[in-house]
Amino acid sequence: MRVPSRTLGDHLAENICLFGLIAATASKIAREIYTLMKTEFGEVEEPVPPGTVGSSTMPQKRNPKLCQDIIAAASEVRAAVPLALEAMQTEHEADRTTSLIMEAAEARAAIALGDALSRLVEILQGLRLDPARMRQNLDLGGGRIMAEAVMLKLGQQIGRQHAHDIVYDAAQAAFVEGRPFAELLAADPRVTAHLDAAEISALLDPTAYTGLCAEMARDAAVRARAAAAEIRGQR
Repeated sequence: MRVPSRTLGDHLAENICLFGLIAATASKIAREIYTLMKTEFGEVEEPVPPGTVGSSTMPQKRNPKLCQDIIAAASEVRAAVPLALEAMQTEHEADRTTSLIMEAAEARAAIALGDALSRLVEILQGLRLDPARMRQNLDLGGGRIMAEAVMLKLGQQIGRQHAHDIVYDAAQAAFVEGRPFAELLAADPRVTAHLDAAEISALLDPTAYTGLCAEMARDAAVRARAAAAEIRGQR
């Protein structure tokens, strides 16, 4: 500080606020993996070494224990943020009280964040993906997940709102009646007047509707690796 002052706590609180942001990001990643690891999804799995016990009563359990640790630790870090802001409220020229609060907040936040990040590294290094299950989940709705693609394509011919109404009717009927979405679309003359069966089938393929997602993900990975290398080089 160019002008030292023990009454200023902005820089210290800012550091803890940054810890809170990093912890929130780590927790967001952990929660997503936690969700996708559930039996109902089964798309990803954190490392589960042989011998890992998921439950003391249910031997079949493969629980996201590392994710749970991260979520809990990240909560502790975020809880330190308001404590740090409170510590900025010094009285007059300040006394030891606020220093004790700030030091406690920083120590707890730093330890919990380090714990969370070490587990996040472990998860990401050993993360298991199940593309087959991902595709299976995409197909659970019988193609209804691709209703938007059909609507936009049809909308080029008859207008977006009219196309929305037509595709809505087919999608709702498919759900209520348990009939194939493609079959209902192909049986609607309002659709077949502009799209044939082959076009409908192509539009219902989710792998053809990813746009620039893969390119953006690869670009983000390149930039992340470059940022990590720069950080390592500054140590």
